[in-house]
Amino acid sequence: MDYATLIRFAELAGVCVFSITGALAAQGKRMDILGVVVLAIVTALGGGTIRDITLNAHPIGWVVDNVYLWTAIISAVTAFIACRHVAYPRRTMLVLDAAGLALFAILGAEKAQAIGASPGIVVMMACITGCAGGMIRDLLTREIPMILHRDGELYATCALVGAVFYVVFFGLIDERLLAAASMLIIFICRLAAIFGKLHLPEFVVAGHRLESADEARDR
Repeated sequence: MDYATLIRFAELAGVCVFSITGALAAQGKRMDILGVVVLAIVTALGGGTIRDITLNAHPIGWVVDNVYLWTAIISAVTAFIACRHVAYPRRTMLVLDAAGLALFAILGAEKAQAIGASPGIVVMMACITGCAGGMIRDLLTREIPMILHRDGELYATCALVGAVFYVVFFGLIDERLLAAASMLIIFICRLAAIFGKLHLPEFVVAGHRLESADEARDR
């Protein structure tokens, strides 16, 4: 299998995974199947769309190749049907989201690198590709996006670490191995954040302490 084919399969896998997380995020939101599909599509395709518009990379991939759009739709409908009959733990969505983050972040970095973007822009596009779809999903479901939530685990930071690794070792390591290693770094960092409750220091003003979500509920 050549590298271009491998990248295409990785993109479709990322669309499938993020589409499922978008559908699962509809739990408890009283959405019908159309709402679930819309939520899944913006989750799966939103980050890449923003990246391509920012980089002026036209035409946008899913517009000219409808396989991506249909992959998102079919994945969402499948998740919608399956969840009516099979219960799933919340951690399932988080692990799937971690896999999608890893795939999309490095695919975004590769696309930016391919058009000759500077290292800083490559890292930024990796973060946008990996995180923007999830941000849109959270906003549409009236949730604070995970990358902004002070009680949330590391999210965008994981994409940042993997993208920096990709940029630093680009040209020094075989491109397939580099992409796989960068994705694995992001995935492991995200799982460590989920299960180890790792988070960045929060902003506080001297003499004040913000309540956690649990403390606010108990008060």
